[in-house]
Amino acid sequence: MLPFTLAGVVRAGALSADGGVQVTITPCRDGSPARWLIDQRRDWWDLVTRGPSGYERYARLRFIPDPTYDGQREMDTDFTNDGPSGIAQLGITVSALARFTTTVDECYFLIWEGYENLDHLRAATVSIPERPCYLFRGTAEDVSTWKDARDDSGELPIPAFVWPADRAWCIANDVDPHFATIGAGESAISDLLRTARIDTTLDDPTTYPPF
Repeated sequence: MLPFTLAGVVRAGALSADGGVQVTITPCRDGSPARWLIDQRRDWWDLVTRGPSGYERYARLRFIPDPTYDGQREMDTDFTNDGPSGIAQLGITVSALARFTTTVDECYFLIWEGYENLDHLRAATVSIPERPCYLFRGTAEDVSTWKDARDDSGELPIPAFVWPADRAWCIANDVDPHFATIGAGESAISDLLRTARIDTTLDDPTTYPPF
C-alpha cells in the first residue's frame, strides 16, 4: 500500500524540487466529483462495465481477446500473456487520451472497495450499487507509473473508473469483464484506435459485447 500522510497518498521515491516527498495521488474527502456518475441513473452493471452514457463515440480496451464461442473461459483463449500488464495498458490508454482534455493535471480515480486495506486512507465513498468505490485525485500521468497492488507492488489497485475534471472522456474498468470501456469524442477515439501496444476496438453502446 502507498504510504499515507495527512497531505495524501504519496509514491515512494518521488521527490519534489526541494527534496521533499512529492504528493501525486490523494484521497478525496468529498465525493462530489463523482456525483455525475451516480446521476447517470443507469443500471449498475451497465454503468460499471459500459461507462457513462452521452459520449460521441465508444471503444473497448481488450486485455485479452474477445471469446469466440458461448461459454469460452479466459484460460481457453488462444492468447499469450507476454504483453503489457493490465495497468500498463490502462496507462497507455490514458496517455493517448490525455491530449484531448483541458484538465490533464486534475483527474479522478475510483477504486473498488472490494480490495483490501483501503479504508484507512479515509477517501470518500462513492455508492455505486454492488460496486462501492473510494475516490482519489491525481493526474493523467499518474496512470502511466501506477503500480497495481494486485501485483504485490505495494501501491493502489487498478482503478475502476478514470476521468479528467472536464469529463472529456471516461474509462470504466470493472473487475469482471476482460475489457475496459472508453467514452470520448470522435477525434479521441480515432486516435486511441491507432495507438500501438494495446488492443482496442470500436464499441456500440447499444449492443453488449461478447463476454
